[in-house]
Amino acid sequence: MPTRDWASIRKTLIAVYNPTVQEKFATNISTNKEEQMNQLMIQSNDSSLIAQSRITLFNLRFPSALEVYSAVPEWWQVRIEAGRPQMIFMFAEVLGERNFGSAKYPISIPHPIVKHYQNSPLPDYQKGQYEGILILNDNSKVIINAISEEEANRVLTACKAIIIPDFLTNAIQKVSQRRGVELLTINVHAKRVDYFSTGLKKTKPDWTDTFP
Repeated sequence: MPTRDWASIRKTLIAVYNPTVQEKFATNISTNKEEQMNQLMIQSNDSSLIAQSRITLFNLRFPSALEVYSAVPEWWQVRIEAGRPQMIFMFAEVLGERNFGSAKYPISIPHPIVKHYQNSPLPDYQKGQYEGILILNDNSKVIINAISEEEANRVLTACKAIIIPDFLTNAIQKVSQRRGVELLTINVHAKRVDYFSTGLKKTKPDWTDTFP
């Protein structure tokens, strides 16, 4: 991601995310709590990796608090240009029958066919070490991390079905095994979708659909 793009995103995060952190701590906080709060707040010199780590820690401590608009973690995977519409599907770990963790695993769909859904158009899938990338003809991307090449392609096929067809002309799809840190191997289920009609111009979604 170009430095100027990250600087713009970081500025937005400081304005939107940091007040959410501050609200979670009492006004007359102890020195210890103030240190904890500062560890969670994004600083003006943070890299994207450090900022993402702060948000992850906040989600772990306050799992029900950061509906910030949970699309935020995906900003480091998909470069969202101003004005580029996005549907961001939030997936939760499947813990058992009708039992789910918090919805914190996003898939961003640029240039979606805009409609409301009673049930998710994206299927349950198993996360893992294979990275599937769909690059649209304007260079926007859909990124999936799945347990296998077949699983990644299956989810990307579902994603393509809800993207405006014009952007799929000459699109590139590729899947490869990731190196480095091993990702979680868990089954996930879509619990909601947030629609942002103007990309980074507005950090609150136009609307949200929730799924059973």
